[in-house]
Amino acid sequence: MRRWLALLVLIPLLVACPKQGASELRIYNWSDYMPEDVIRGFEQREKVKIVLDTYDDPEAMVSKLEAGGDSEYDLIIVSDYLIGQLARKGTILELDKSKIPNFANLGPEFADPAYDPQSKHSVVYQWGTTGLAYREDLVKGPVDSWAVLFDPARSVGPFLLLTEMREQMGAALRYLGESVNSTDPAALEKVKKLLIDAKQRSRGFAGGTDAVQQLLGGNAAVVVAYSGDVFRAMEENPKVRYVIPKEGGTRWTDSLAILSKSPRTELAYKFINYLLEPEVAAKVSNGIGYGTPVPAALPMIEAKDNPVIYPPAEIQAKLEFLADLGEGLDAFNAVWAEVKAR
Repeated sequence: MRRWLALLVLIPLLVACPKQGASELRIYNWSDYMPEDVIRGFEQREKVKIVLDTYDDPEAMVSKLEAGGDSEYDLIIVSDYLIGQLARKGTILELDKSKIPNFANLGPEFADPAYDPQSKHSVVYQWGTTGLAYREDLVKGPVDSWAVLFDPARSVGPFLLLTEMREQMGAALRYLGESVNSTDPAALEKVKKLLIDAKQRSRGFAGGTDAVQQLLGGNAAVVVAYSGDVFRAMEENPKVRYVIPKEGGTRWTDSLAILSKSPRTELAYKFINYLLEPEVAAKVSNGIGYGTPVPAALPMIEAKDNPVIYPPAEIQAKLEFLADLGEGLDAFNAVWAEVKAR
């Protein structure tokens, strides 16, 4: 999910145009979520050009694909809970694992994820958690619960909500003692009321990158954030802290998938295989601060002992994966639409 790199500029990748007729690979990815040296390494190896476009809102990303964007790209990096939806619609390919020999490098828990059994349509790229980031010099009380967003009496300072629907609604569900995947109408009605009230007291919604930037800038004391973003922010400002609220949070993966309309599937397969090389996987995690799904990369990862990136077992026990809700997604969309309209 997620996505901020200190002092890493990817603008040349967004505007550079390959020579007419040159081979290229077109990727649609979260903002600031792939180190430049990893991209350059593949370009030099395969003598191709990578054209990278980015997004911060996965629901908006899906809408773009459905509006014809699925023919613009070869490869997407997308939230775990969206894989099933995209597969059912035929937006992404069923993968030929014989073309990804490095798939064997994935850890067992990532090779057969619940949201995509046997990795039929996707390959895990990175993993992380979602919790609360805060500035210890700006908050006016303890930050240990989602109550700092949802209970006015527990407010500790100005805060931002997250633009990602499933994550933000999941936080409200956990605050209520529900699963992040609950589609119970009564629970969702309570979520709607909580979020409308929180929105009115907040400084608005922000994507993961923007939220952490505003935290660093002092425009918010608390934000809903992704672990890797916070890890990098902590390097810039040691007063930034990260916590999984006592009610629990989410553990997520972002996965690589090849679009069905891609004219360059062979090149997309090569890129996926490249990212699963232990040395390359280590460069990715060292560059963006998220967890690697490749165990052989761990000895080369600088933050392998950092609990923000690799939380201890007692914290992981409080985390849930966001599930593919199928038809239940309609209920979430209805609540979110009303929250955003109020």
